[in-house]
Amino acid sequence: MSSDPVGQRVAYLLKTFPRLSETFILNEILGLEALGMRIAIFSLRKPAAEPSHPEVPELASSVTYVPSITWRFWPRALCLLLFSHFVLLLTDTRRYLSTARFYFRVKGTSRFEDFLQAASLARALRRNGITHLHAHFANVPTTVAELVSRLTGISFSFTAHAKDIYLTPSAELARKIERATCVLTCTEHNKRYLAALTPVGSPVHLAYHGVDTARFSNQPRPLSPPMWQPPCILSVGRFCEKKGLEYLIEACHRLVGHGYIFQCQIVGYGELQKKLEGMIVSLGLQEYVFLAGRMTQDQLAAMYRQATMFVLPCLVTDQGDRDGIPNVLMEAMASGVPVISTNVSGISELVEHAQNGLLVEPRNADNLADAMALLLLRSDLRRRLAHHGRDTVLRRFTLQASTQHVHRILSAVSDAANASAIPKQPAVNKRFLAA
Repeated sequence: MSSDPVGQRVAYLLKTFPRLSETFILNEILGLEALGMRIAIFSLRKPAAEPSHPEVPELASSVTYVPSITWRFWPRALCLLLFSHFVLLLTDTRRYLSTARFYFRVKGTSRFEDFLQAASLARALRRNGITHLHAHFANVPTTVAELVSRLTGISFSFTAHAKDIYLTPSAELARKIERATCVLTCTEHNKRYLAALTPVGSPVHLAYHGVDTARFSNQPRPLSPPMWQPPCILSVGRFCEKKGLEYLIEACHRLVGHGYIFQCQIVGYGELQKKLEGMIVSLGLQEYVFLAGRMTQDQLAAMYRQATMFVLPCLVTDQGDRDGIPNVLMEAMASGVPVISTNVSGISELVEHAQNGLLVEPRNADNLADAMALLLLRSDLRRRLAHHGRDTVLRRFTLQASTQHVHRILSAVSDAANASAIPKQPAVNKRFLAA
């Protein structure tokens, strides 16, 4: 396992990095680096073969991948992981055994591989002199971060988002909040939920994701397409249940039945690909609805400039999964595109109905079709909503402001960690630590 030079201030831990669908994490790290924060990036998984954002090479830090038994050469990875456990057991037996007892006895711990990887990451952080670890997502990455903290005494914090909050048992979340130095989350709705889980927990900070308003500009972007070009209804998101894309396709079917001419471009990928393709064929929408596949941020920026409206009918699944505030809504609004979404989770913190966008009931294709028809017919309404939508993003959801806020929080916890850093444990046998 390779490592970055000594002297990094904060380590970032991700499950998989980089990922095309997690642009907000890439933007956050780039923004923090631009503000002078030195970051070591660790990932528990290697990304699958997919397009990557052109900004990835701009990262000052390389990405270190923690050995994983999912690797192709897993026997070698397993040996590396077990060796790390052996070294930690020798150098700090009491702390190691205490962590092992916690992991195997406490409900709410995750897979055995999390325990295996935690020791490897713990050694890497010690070698680099890192005193604070920040994890993105409250599930697997924070499970590993908590184990690293127990193994080493290194402090940790985490950012909680959406699925990781509402599909994680509340007792497990409460324990992680109490153990962490602080918690960040991307909506006020999430903040209230997390803060209510434990009265003695660490502080929970609201940290909205921000959008790069220079990239997602509203110029040039006509609100009405040329006479020969049908209006473009754009949607962007992973092809999963909580995005509500099935209801968007049903709403398009209703619009076609009422004689509307348009094209609906749905950008994304995911497990519902086959189901959405089947719906398009069964409803006879092959000339109206298109699945556009994966796109980078630059490609999306060009798509927004062609869009007449942006639609994302999010919902809460039966299991409780939901979005926070989808970044694509901010991107569309920053681009000067009128948006339609639902009053789910934190979306109403961004979109105010009939002021800077339209909100409809989730799981209601009729209401969604009515809102889409209204925007197709009313260019004046499109223009007003687009203007107020971009103004909202410029005032409250810029990438610069959000990154500065996260920088202040992480700088404070990192400074505190450096001030009270636990000395490295002496080696029992230097031969074992040389690997």
